[in-house]
Amino acid sequence: MGKIEEVKDLKNKNILLGVTGGISAYKACEMVRMLMKEGANVTVVMTKNAEKFVSKMTFQYLSGNKVLSNMYDDEESEISHINLADKSDLILVCPATANFISKYANGIADNLLLNILLATKVSVTICPAMNVNMYENPIIQENIKKLSSNGVNFVEPDSGELACGWEGKGRLADLEKILNSLKKKEQNNKDLLNENILITCGATREYLDPVRFISNPSSGKMGIALAKVLEARGAKTKIIHGYIEENISDHKNVIKCESVEEMEKEVFKELDKFTVIIKAAAVGDYKFKKPEKNKIKKNNDSVSFDMEKTNDILARIGKEKKSNQILVGFCAETKNTIPNAKKKIEKKNLDMIVANDISVPNSGFGKDSNFTYIVLKNKKIEQLGLISKQNLAIKISDYIKEVRMELPR
Repeated sequence: MGKIEEVKDLKNKNILLGVTGGISAYKACEMVRMLMKEGANVTVVMTKNAEKFVSKMTFQYLSGNKVLSNMYDDEESEISHINLADKSDLILVCPATANFISKYANGIADNLLLNILLATKVSVTICPAMNVNMYENPIIQENIKKLSSNGVNFVEPDSGELACGWEGKGRLADLEKILNSLKKKEQNNKDLLNENILITCGATREYLDPVRFISNPSSGKMGIALAKVLEARGAKTKIIHGYIEENISDHKNVIKCESVEEMEKEVFKELDKFTVIIKAAAVGDYKFKKPEKNKIKKNNDSVSFDMEKTNDILARIGKEKKSNQILVGFCAETKNTIPNAKKKIEKKNLDMIVANDISVPNSGFGKDSNFTYIVLKNKKIEQLGLISKQNLAIKISDYIKEVRMELPR
């Protein structure tokens, strides 16, 4: 057998592994071994509760480095949390409890590991592990969202039988998945530097009169999450949006629209200069034939209006796009999600479609997560399940890179 070439993504990286007090703490021992096999130098920092599950001596033996947990170690000549924050290339917290995540999200620093996280400027990856009800608690999800929006990476827990006897999402993610996430993060740093990406998001509005309109519940969260992730990977982005919940006035290149017609006009102004077009906006399919200039008074018991189809922006882009432009579409379905997505990808000449099943609880418009399938033009399909929009944005950006490898520049 020939010599196996060593993977170099994490080689010589100084990785700080934080271990918190959950039943999954024992799995962190194997995580140390896997990281060291990649050629990394691992330093373990434990919380006091973590020591109730695994001893410091175990991690010290595995890593070959002193294990730290005391904020005020008399043997340390330097300030521990500042020193460790400065010397680490990346930080992994595995496992992370609900208590730990909540403290971190709210800037509480009552142990050594939390102090390090608040002092560091390097990439931080968190691996939650807890009871399914705790993980799905809106407070925990809000704290995860808060940290994600500030650049913290999350490896979502797996679903299955939990140590507490419950069944559901909350089990520490497979260690290979965590390792691959770290390696991909290292590989993906500024890997979309050559992409100039147009993103549409939010809900369009079609007015009946000056005070009434038809629309949909889109919040624009998905498009905004995409912009943040893509820019972090080096891409330039432009956002054309309808109604959105978040204030993005600090973004450098933003245009606001109301109607489908306005959005279409803005999209096609400079379409040729973009290498990737992501149509995440929830555009209206119909508009009023004859909108009223003045407010319609409530004089009748019932009213009726004539409507007509709006222009299909996505289909037009599909017809006019160049061979080197990547076109990503979205669809929201309540049934037959995959068949409908396949039809749309063919009909509208898409390179990829993000198909969301909005019949699943906590998925869809205005929510922080989607139940998603990624469908590629080459017939590849991946079911992502219920995934946060932040992590979905990361996944979409990964697929953009994959599609780019198959297309001419």
